[in-house]
Amino acid sequence: MLEICREIDRTPSLEALYENLAHYLARLGDAPASAFMTVVKHGAAGYNLRISQGTGRYANAAGAALHDDLVRERLRNALGQRANQYDPGAVTFYFSHPEGFAILVYVEGVGEIDAESMKLLEFIDDRVVGSIRMHSLATQAHRTGRAMVLALAGLAEHKDQDTGDHILRMAIMTDEIVQILVERGHYREEITPEFKRHIGTASILHDVGKVAIPDSILKKPALLNPEERAIIETHTVHGKKALEKASRILDGNDYLLNLSSEIALHHHEYYNGQGYPAQLAGQDIPLSARIVGLVDVFDALVTERSYKRAWTEQEAIDYVTEQSGKQFDPLLVEALHKVMEYRKGSAPIRWTEALSVKDSDMDNDHRCLIDLINQLASAEKIGNRHIVESVLDKLLDYTIDHFHREERHMQKSGRHFPELEAHKRQHTAFAQTIKDIRWQYLHGFHARINQEVLLLLREWLSRHILTEDMKYSAPA
Repeated sequence: MLEICREIDRTPSLEALYENLAHYLARLGDAPASAFMTVVKHGAAGYNLRISQGTGRYANAAGAALHDDLVRERLRNALGQRANQYDPGAVTFYFSHPEGFAILVYVEGVGEIDAESMKLLEFIDDRVVGSIRMHSLATQAHRTGRAMVLALAGLAEHKDQDTGDHILRMAIMTDEIVQILVERGHYREEITPEFKRHIGTASILHDVGKVAIPDSILKKPALLNPEERAIIETHTVHGKKALEKASRILDGNDYLLNLSSEIALHHHEYYNGQGYPAQLAGQDIPLSARIVGLVDVFDALVTERSYKRAWTEQEAIDYVTEQSGKQFDPLLVEALHKVMEYRKGSAPIRWTEALSVKDSDMDNDHRCLIDLINQLASAEKIGNRHIVESVLDKLLDYTIDHFHREERHMQKSGRHFPELEAHKRQHTAFAQTIKDIRWQYLHGFHARINQEVLLLLREWLSRHILTEDMKYSAPA
């Protein structure tokens, strides 16, 4: 039991704890036992008992429903008492989750558990519950910080309507490029664990200084003249000052704010020294700013703006490649190429004209949803949890916004849709599915987004577009 407690204490994350908990507790007996873990929400109308992880005879049962009536009864008893349940030849461990859930681990073949052993097992209970609480609080703190960063960046969104989707796309691609740099062994000294953990979130604040730029310039539906260009370039300095002021509250010791300030000031520097505001060149430009500067330009190129069309991905890649060594760090350009290869190589769904509903706005929304599902597959392929989290955030946010736009589109079209309410219910159910997937992933109950989840998202979206959305399709 002491060894099990040490294993629990050394577990680095919630997903690792849940992935191994059944294996830890299966070692309680004289010989390795069969065990499984399941997660249940208190107050649910009915307990949907499914095996999350298992060992022994449950080793290949992950995701399967539990049908054994005796085992189900023992689990329900543990839930009802909110305590461990000791039965002949089996122990059901009950661990509370701070968000109203229970984690149950059923271990069979452990022999008789006497009163003294039950007291000793309380040490394991305390270790597991303490570990869950510690990791959950760390996750919540990280998520709260990220949410506050998004709220702060939202100030710029009100000034620049292109910013909202742009900042989340940038966070995703920034993390993807860092992942490739790590794989290739580039910039090992600069890419510390803290850098990897915070760079995507820090990128979100790159344009926060735009809150100080007049709307007449920021929203001008044409190219800027030299005087206006000089004014808009000051957003880098304004951003740095705002973030430095926030950093003073923490005595300048907050890594995320310092990284964000560095990016805000220097993400428009050029590798050849022709950028602004400080005309830094090459390695003198902070790595964080070099990465975000590249991602910022690439995303702007492939996005439609009031004064320009959206470039194709290939056109944007060609431009970035031509600017390698001039505007951009050559190693980062190579990493961007690899990111795009990953995305294309893992795409479970592709846009075709057969999916067009003959409305440009709705078609664009559907393309974006398809891109996000493909990015989720790509993030899973390279195994980066930060990227998966960012894509899930973006997928949920965009899905809800798209459904609202689609419903308004149907209502304003002037046509009668007798199945509109049913259509809305389908939207609500799908959004809830994504919420559930995200919640389980963020809280460590799933170490990966498996192929079954990706197929579910692909099949639902394809079927919904081809059947339900075609009902409001404009005449060809």
